[in-house]
Amino acid sequence: MKFDRGFFIIGTDTDIGKTYVSSLLYKGIKEVEGSYYKPVQSGCTRRNGELYAPDVEFVCSMNEKKYDKNMVTYTLEAEVSPHLASELEGIKIDIERIREAWIELKEKYRYMLVEGAGGLYVPLIRDKFYIFDLIKELDLPVILVCGSKVGAINHTILSIEALKKMGISIHGLVFNRVSEDLESNYFEKDNIDVILKLSGIERSLLINSGQREIPKEELQRFLEIEV
Repeated sequence: MKFDRGFFIIGTDTDIGKTYVSSLLYKGIKEVEGSYYKPVQSGCTRRNGELYAPDVEFVCSMNEKKYDKNMVTYTLEAEVSPHLASELEGIKIDIERIREAWIELKEKYRYMLVEGAGGLYVPLIRDKFYIFDLIKELDLPVILVCGSKVGAINHTILSIEALKKMGISIHGLVFNRVSEDLESNYFEKDNIDVILKLSGIERSLLINSGQREIPKEELQRFLEIEV
């Protein structure tokens, strides 16, 4: 199978909803040889002697799919940053292992969604390797999940400027938990307009609170793939 393209999904901050967005994007591509990958997950749940990655569980459950352990490489139990969780648990995160898993996934799937852990500067290996390093390693454009409420302009523009300075390509922005009636919530619409104008990014997608599916036309336009 020929790998076509992939996207690295990050958020402007914690709990912005990148896993929720990932699950919706995955729902749109899974029938066209697409898949999802979480290289490192901390805060995992132990059941029957095994660790389960909550983000993978969420993505699978949202898509009525059995939990797939091949969607994650490192599962860490402590609910802290991956670098600290790995230190506490005596587990060395080997980037080569992630690279090998990535190569295998590209041989199996046409499209891939890779979800990071938090934002750009989250460490995977203390003082050595960060999420932005992993993005460069996998050589993927970024889908940045951001908000539309108070603070969204600052958080989003700072993340975009950091990505640009790092030379990381930005595929587009996903505004998550947007009110359905933007005309009534004029400040949200204005935040979105300001972010798009300041950033110069034209490709964007709006996800309403509680939305369960992305219309095919919107998904095709945003990802620029046939679904």
